[in-house]
Amino acid sequence: MTDTDPLRTQFRKPEGDDGRKVLESMNDHHVPLWTFCLDRLPKSIDGSILDVGCGGGGFLSRLAGRYPYAMLFGVDISEDALRMTMDVNAGTYESGGLELHLASVDELPFAEGSFDMVTAMETYFFWPDLRAGLEEVSRVLSPGGVLAIGSELRYGSGDDARVDEMCQTYGMRLVRDEGMLSLLDEVGIDAETIPGEHGVLYRGVRRF
Repeated sequence: MTDTDPLRTQFRKPEGDDGRKVLESMNDHHVPLWTFCLDRLPKSIDGSILDVGCGGGGFLSRLAGRYPYAMLFGVDISEDALRMTMDVNAGTYESGGLELHLASVDELPFAEGSFDMVTAMETYFFWPDLRAGLEEVSRVLSPGGVLAIGSELRYGSGDDARVDEMCQTYGMRLVRDEGMLSLLDEVGIDAETIPGEHGVLYRGVRRF
């Protein structure tokens, strides 16, 4: 994909036909990362779960399968992404088990302590302000609630030059493990880094 490719600008905020192509690709390409992360999350949750930057809805679909008794919520800055999420999760949405909101991570439309788990897959590096986003995530996460941030790219995985290239090409802002853990600690979340073949999971718990 070159700098002039129209799809290049769609990863941050997918829109229109090109955006839908990107969302469909994400729903296919990210499955290994999603599987890796889900395998390391709680076995059961019957409360409320928020997926930040829900994109094409593929991860929400897997959350619905893993946590059939949970109430699911999704937010995204793209109306087209929310429409695709609704299509992909039509059964859950129509039954009232999924609620979708057009919103940015730094201004989440939920009360403090609303969620038992918050997930963010392949999105943190596009947030307008990482610290502000993490502060909002911490605010809406209940004490003892779980945070899961997943990323296919990671500094320190042995190919930092490629990570730099990807960041420059797509306008991404990745942080190193120690930077992420430090920010999470500052916003009240005790976290750990879990690297794997398909990416990295930053898994944390909101302090009481």
